[in-house]
Amino acid sequence: GYWNRPELSEKYFEAVLDEQHDQKWLRSGDLGFLYQDELYVCGRLKDMIIIRGQNYYPQDVELLIEQDPKVRKGCVAAFSIESHQHELLAVVIGLKNNKQIPEAHDINSKLNNYLGIVADVLVYIPARTISKTSSGKIMRYLNKDRYLKGELQVLEEVNLTEVTNHSNLPQKVLNEVNSHHCKLLFQKYKIRGSENETLTEAGFDSLKMAEFAQELKVLLTDLGFEDLSNEMDLRLLQRITISELFNIVGGLNQSNTISRYRYKQAFSRLNQEFNQIEWEMMKRDRLGFSKYELQGPSNVPDTSSGYILLIGGTGFFGPFLLKSLIEQNKEFIYVLVRAENEIEGLKRLKKAFEFTNSPNEILNQFDARVRVVCGDLSKANLGLKDEDWEFLSRNIHTIYSNGALVNYLFDYESMRAVNVGGTNELLRFTTEGRNKILNHISTTFIFGWSTKPTLLETDSNDSMELLDFGYSQSKWVSEQLVKDARAKGLNIRIFRPALISPSIDGDGSNFDISIRLLAFMIKYGIGTSAMNQVSFTPADMAANNIIAISNLKESMGKTFHVTRDEFSSMEEITTILARFHGQSFINYTLKEFVPEVVGRCKKEDILFPLLNFLVRSVDNISAMEFKRYDNSNYRKYRDLSTWGKKDQSLEQVVKGIYLFMKKNDLFK
Repeated sequence: GYWNRPELSEKYFEAVLDEQHDQKWLRSGDLGFLYQDELYVCGRLKDMIIIRGQNYYPQDVELLIEQDPKVRKGCVAAFSIESHQHELLAVVIGLKNNKQIPEAHDINSKLNNYLGIVADVLVYIPARTISKTSSGKIMRYLNKDRYLKGELQVLEEVNLTEVTNHSNLPQKVLNEVNSHHCKLLFQKYKIRGSENETLTEAGFDSLKMAEFAQELKVLLTDLGFEDLSNEMDLRLLQRITISELFNIVGGLNQSNTISRYRYKQAFSRLNQEFNQIEWEMMKRDRLGFSKYELQGPSNVPDTSSGYILLIGGTGFFGPFLLKSLIEQNKEFIYVLVRAENEIEGLKRLKKAFEFTNSPNEILNQFDARVRVVCGDLSKANLGLKDEDWEFLSRNIHTIYSNGALVNYLFDYESMRAVNVGGTNELLRFTTEGRNKILNHISTTFIFGWSTKPTLLETDSNDSMELLDFGYSQSKWVSEQLVKDARAKGLNIRIFRPALISPSIDGDGSNFDISIRLLAFMIKYGIGTSAMNQVSFTPADMAANNIIAISNLKESMGKTFHVTRDEFSSMEEITTILARFHGQSFINYTLKEFVPEVVGRCKKEDILFPLLNFLVRSVDNISAMEFKRYDNSNYRKYRDLSTWGKKDQSLEQVVKGIYLFMKKNDLFK
């Protein structure tokens, strides 16, 4: 009857040692632990409690509750009960003294602190009435059956949720329950609920923010406010103060429509203010380059002498650009790297370059021709020392601008310094010293959630339509600045990749939303029949063709969609993945697919941090089902270059994605 539990909470054992100085607790392998020569089993599979997709062992719950001095040891039974929405945790507790009832808040605080779970129902009974076997072991299934049938001798029952039929709690108590659950959630994340700062200011990173948002949505649903749960927007959580959020959520109650209205009004107000501020900031920022004047005529620079500058060489795509620059050019290549000194910068660049899996010939050229210069795209003068700015402005003839902050959870203001401010500084650098060529790596995300049937390379979303998340907004402003500078006479090309995937051989360090989603789909065997264009271009192929096109003088001043020539859908991709992985997929429509993802996604899944973004975007993605990208310029100039490479087959591209996921063990 033993159940393997290597993950049993270390924190729990430390707590026991703190409170039992005169006792000695010992671990016994992975099966359980020894206490005064008695083996305590860590769990039987049939007794497993599953709450919101997480596994819990009743013994953990029972042992923690037994530490209360009012509870008789060996007289606690924990089990799950079903509700119309999910399973709830119920605990039957035998008391030492029938007149001394433990505080439900104290019990749940301890459960929350040590196990990250709270009880929904606490049932207090006389200790000797709890069901046990003849050998004195708790019979959980029988206690559960007696509870559900109303056969227990109940001294007091505390219902911390309104979904059971055993007690009709007054509204005042339910309101207190709502506030109590809210307080427990905030405590779990080490916040009091009284802070006059945002979650971001309190130190929440992307993952922690996503976890908190998801748990808050679950809490709202549990309390009967599913409609409000669906309105929860991760971007707004980054803007509202913790105290305001706590007061709004903790003050919700079912009988008072004012509290529901207050919630909707608060988030509606915040959303309107937020959107207006972003809109005005974006319109103001896109005019930034107009204050700079060109220094003399802007004829195409002489590239027979001088060097190349690469911005953004340490991310996912940058190393592949660097590899293609080494292959197709002979100049020295300077790479802007954020580091304390050039030695540390070179280490960082080499580590990133390892993901290209380059042959020795390229590695030798790297050592001979690649130089690091320390800087920071988010700072004035690109964070360069004065002497470095002066040297590079006089000697660089071509720039590849690939540096950007990529995050689907951040708002515009959070990404503005790097993606917009950095572009402004780079354009200023382009105009100083000598005439320079700028090759700007943009993205098809500048179109936002456009529903236009065909997006041309000459389109640029001038009206700012359907831009509702920070990455697309900041990259749109960045491209507008570059486009305006090109109109003023600067020598600029714009490249817009769609989805850059791992190389044909599965190399790279790409963990963007598409890879996370595909890994999740393989893990759970689910797919979608949606017909949206999914244009994966392997990083090595995209980099090769961008460098090849940029080396053609006749390509100057144009924009290129770095996308596949042929249309492919997600269903085609998952069909190929299924063949590689030896499994089949259950395909859902997009509207059905997202609820399936939400229902299965757990904190440990690689997709979890981006779950809120996916849910919030599903309607927009559905509306784009028949949108297509035209890539006429890209195909024309790629095919003109002797270095240009045509698309590999979809099967080869998907194989590279699969190899990458397999190398990085993303299916678990």
